[in-house]
Amino acid sequence: MVYLIFTSEGFNEALAEIVEHKAKLWINDGILNAQQKTILSEHHIDFHILESKVEVTDEKAIISAIKTIEQRMESAELFVEFL
Repeated sequence: MVYLIFTSEGFNEALAEIVEHKAKLWINDGILNAQQKTILSEHHIDFHILESKVEVTDEKAIISAIKTIEQRMESAELFVEFL
């Protein structure tokens, strides 16, 4: 299970599910603070910072991020933040 998150709000809403399912996380740079990174590490959650910032309104960038994740994590169930 993989979560693709673009905003702080999306992360806060998904955090309990991410921890419960030990999901992997792909997230925009600058979203996670030190405390959140510690929480993820304590729960052995792998997180990856997206190479470039993805705006939630930029469909092409979202599709590109999805394709990148799918190439690296074949057959993963992917949950994408949607506003």
